[in-house]
Amino acid sequence: MSKKTSPDIRMVARLIPPSGNLVQGQSEVDLHPALAQALSEVIAEGLNHYSFFEGVEPLRRAVAEKVRRFNKIEVDAERVPYEILITPGATGALVALAAAYLAKRTTILFDPYYPYHRKIIESFDGQVSIVPLHGDKLSLDVDELRLRCSALKSSPDYPLKAILVCSPTNPTGKVFSRQELTAIAEVCEEFDLLCVSDEVYEHFVIAPDGHVSIASLEGMYERTITCNSFSKSWAVSGWRLGYVYGPGELIHRLHAPGNVFYVCTPTPLQHALARVLMSAEGYYDELRRSYTRKRQILTEAVESVGFKVYDSGSAFYLWARIPDGFGTAEELNTYLIEQAQVAGVPGTAFSELSEANHFMRFCFARKDEMLREAASRIATALS
Repeated sequence: MSKKTSPDIRMVARLIPPSGNLVQGQSEVDLHPALAQALSEVIAEGLNHYSFFEGVEPLRRAVAEKVRRFNKIEVDAERVPYEILITPGATGALVALAAAYLAKRTTILFDPYYPYHRKIIESFDGQVSIVPLHGDKLSLDVDELRLRCSALKSSPDYPLKAILVCSPTNPTGKVFSRQELTAIAEVCEEFDLLCVSDEVYEHFVIAPDGHVSIASLEGMYERTITCNSFSKSWAVSGWRLGYVYGPGELIHRLHAPGNVFYVCTPTPLQHALARVLMSAEGYYDELRRSYTRKRQILTEAVESVGFKVYDSGSAFYLWARIPDGFGTAEELNTYLIEQAQVAGVPGTAFSELSEANHFMRFCFARKDEMLREAASRIATALS
């Protein structure tokens, strides 16, 4: 497969006003009032200085409780070597992980994939091998995955080290089924591979079976490093708050590179989130209800003018096949920028497959009034 043109997401976002920005994958809704109040209190208390890279104890304990309750995984916030690190977003976790484990090694990604996964790995002299998902349901071909692993595992140059699983996936929103995750787990065990699980969008799953953490499957905790973030679920992408967890034997190697690159994650922001993370009852249920409504607003608008929306099972992104009459998604996106001052992201930003030319990603994590206006402008421009 040849690498297709890859649009720059941030550059596309600069071409349209905020009122038409369905480009960037960030949640632009109001900050939770309790979190805003906690931040004011923390700053007034003077908790504004360095913390250690592993993170402040109150937030590490809150994360351990969250992982136990929502992911069905027991981690010990007090144990050394560390099983939990608070990181500058999930990106900070992935950077430290790549430095510790993936240099001079190959990591498998599933196409369509999040571009930063690839960029981070390659920045640390790692390589990626792309395994495509297939058909209208973006299904995993386990035999294809196993053959790829067999070919790469014993390679003298850049031998296979890891499989990176992102569920729900950026850009498509695909939720890997328990059956697919179990198959990936079996492949990891068969070829003795590290599993890197990016679960940033876990609380946006609306599929009946809910979110499944691959580390919760039998035998997988010992070989899985799970990266996560509060950027999306708490609408604090600019705060740079994330975390990574797993067995101490794996996680402790992330501490040294993370400390060099970042020193610490913003201390007052950690303390503020620690005070509300597990105290807002029903928060994630309301989050899913709200984002299901947002998904419906945009879906109805784009389907009315010929887009075919992928039924992802999650609610943060729309992955949609463009209407007939436009040669490529890039051409359509240019038209929307010029005619409606609205933009999404052409599928070629996320995929090496030629069919990606006919898909777009829209982020609908916006206030309802902005989303309705942008959706209306899309429908008007293409009617």
